[in-house]
Amino acid sequence: MKRRLLVAALALTTPLVGCATVPRPQLCEATVNPRERSFPTPDTWFGLLLHGFDAKHGAAPRPPVDCSGAPVAWEEPSADECREAGPQPKPLPPKARMDEKDLILVTTQANERLVWIITRRFDNGEGLGPVALVETTKKGFTVRGLGSLRGMTENVQLRLERVGSTDVLVAEGDACTNEQPQVCRRAARILPLRNGRFFAEAVSDSERACLGAGWFPLAREQVFEMPNGLRRKFELTSTLVFNPDSITVQEQVSVSDSDPKQPSIPERLYRRAQNERKLTVEDNVLVGSAPSLWSRMVELQVAAGAKPVPAKPLVAPEPPKEDPKATGTAKNIP
Repeated sequence: MKRRLLVAALALTTPLVGCATVPRPQLCEATVNPRERSFPTPDTWFGLLLHGFDAKHGAAPRPPVDCSGAPVAWEEPSADECREAGPQPKPLPPKARMDEKDLILVTTQANERLVWIITRRFDNGEGLGPVALVETTKKGFTVRGLGSLRGMTENVQLRLERVGSTDVLVAEGDACTNEQPQVCRRAARILPLRNGRFFAEAVSDSERACLGAGWFPLAREQVFEMPNGLRRKFELTSTLVFNPDSITVQEQVSVSDSDPKQPSIPERLYRRAQNERKLTVEDNVLVGSAPSLWSRMVELQVAAGAKPVPAKPLVAPEPPKEDPKATGTAKNIP
């Protein structure tokens, strides 16, 4: 596979027709043989999107760099700069060799795919890596949109939605417990596509004050210890609805109490609330009509002296694999 970076990010692939033609960005491209173009392997995608990918050992560069030369990086809004901080998980050790489990492929239309490569995983079930909108051409593949994505890695769904005049990448996925019975919680990320780049933008109010990350738990749970000794559990369910000019976030939170000293007594419903807020995609910013219902309800509990109970990590690191050369059982790996 012959890969190259296209320096002219807005090069035209077709001649202009009047003044209404919009250039399609070209960020990277790869020339491949007809068979590889029709039947690409995981290494095909790794080699396209990861600069310096070692196909012989299946290893991504450390730290990873995408095909445009940009670092694969992510930074969530912190508590001191945003009303609701994004998740702050701990990274797990990187895998020695990448495989098909680190590749997410979704066909959006004929000759076009969304591709996400997971180069790092976290203890909350998220993964991080380059994400791209890739077009299949007569010679190989051309990257039309590129960025970094951190999102849940189980049962992943990627899609593009049109909101106003902007395409947005919607990445949904689950984080599942390792214990039985298994519990999965779903969350979504929203990344606007601007001039060929996917941007992880925070949600701001009309005054541009940060309300929260572009991260939307569709199912969420948090337990608090109350000053009176009770345990208060918050449970969130939410839905994203994409409209032609906005995104509607429908939220419902239920709150129940239990007494650790009387475990045989069932939980008692304390409160239930629901809300609907709007997001609009404006120039270089996501604007929200209000903070999330979750953040407003949790703030009241914390102000009353509630303390969050730390949740157990969802994902345990994989055990280290033995070096086949060290054990004398080396095999040929394609």
